[in-house]
Order: sequence, then C-alpha cells, then structure tokens
Amino acid sequence: MRGKTTADEQGKAPDSTAVRVALWRAMHVQVDPPPHVLDDEISLRLATPDDGWRRRPDMDPHATSGFRAAVVARARLIEDLVTEQADRGVTQYVTEEATAATLRQIAGLAPGSTLAMTFLLQDELLDAADRPGLRASKKGAQAAGTPFVSFHTPQDMLALAHASGFDDARHMPGASLAERYFAGRTDGLRPSSGEDLLLATT
Repeated sequence: MRGKTTADEQGKAPDSTAVRVALWRAMHVQVDPPPHVLDDEISLRLATPDDGWRRRPDMDPHATSGFRAAVVARARLIEDLVTEQADRGVTQYVTEEATAATLRQIAGLAPGSTLAMTFLLQDELLDAADRPGLRASKKGAQAAGTPFVSFHTPQDMLALAHASGFDDARHMPGASLAERYFAGRTDGLRPSSGEDLLLATT
C-alpha cells in the first residue's frame, strides 16, 4: 500500500560507505580552509550521524585528508560533467565481470552520454605514502561487509571499456584532479593516489 513503510525498511541501517562519504563531503567544508572544492553540508543532514561523529577514527581530519580530498574532487568532477549527461559508478565493490556487464549496458545509452567511473589502482601503482591508507581502507571495508574486490590498471580499464562497446574512452589520473581543483592551496590538502577515473562517451 502506498505511503506504508515496512518494519524491515524502517530498521535497515544506511550503507556505512555511503555515510562515510557523506560525512567526508560535509567535513571538507567544516575543517578545510577555503576555497572549497565542493560546498556540501546537506550530506551531513542526510547522514544524521550521532553527536560524536567527529571523534570517529575514520573522521580524523589529518589521517583521512587524502581520502576526503579524493571524494570531493570526484563529486565536483561529476557536477562539472552534468551538462554532458554523465552516468557514474564505482568498481571496487564489484567483480570484473559485473563491471563489464555494467559498461556494456551503459554503452547502449543515447549517443553523447558520458560515463564517469572510478576504479582503485593496484597496490604497486600507488604512491608509497598512500599504501598504508589503502590497506586500512580495505580492512575497514572488509569489516563493514563491503569488501573491495576489484583493483585495476588504467590499461585494463581502457581495454574493458573498448571491449564493452565504447569507442571513446580515456583514463583520468587522480593526480589530474589534484591539479584541477587543488592547485595553489597552501594547506597541503590533496587527493590520495589510489583512485583514478574512466571517462567514456557513447
């Protein structure tokens, strides 16, 4: 019946990864000095965290700064691509087969549609300073029941996109987002190096 909510739906906790991302987006405005890459505190109201959320280990303003910067840079890029009818997705939570199936489906969308898909790099491709952070993230994701299952090289992702039907596909390194949105900052805030993007157009 319309307007009714089941007990299961009421009791279902929000995805912990989605909540963490929402809190990082809000935290960027609260703890990082301007200019802000993304001005979003609505996420905080949507996540409805408890009063002590800023004391969570994964909210440490210094230890998570690279992840926080990567999240807001990715969100800003998606906003900048909205006029190009961007679809978006992440790959670390699904198998390569599921990623390929998703790419094939999106490749069949209307001509001119743009896909922005993030993917985690294989460990050896990360900057040495970011590897401990990735290991900690993997451990946390595993404990939360949302393990990272896929890691890629840029060449692998481009090959997968072309095999799935995209003629126009390019790799966007995470470092390019740093140059695009964080250039000139004096506080040292920069995205971590573990996540790159695939941009593909139908």
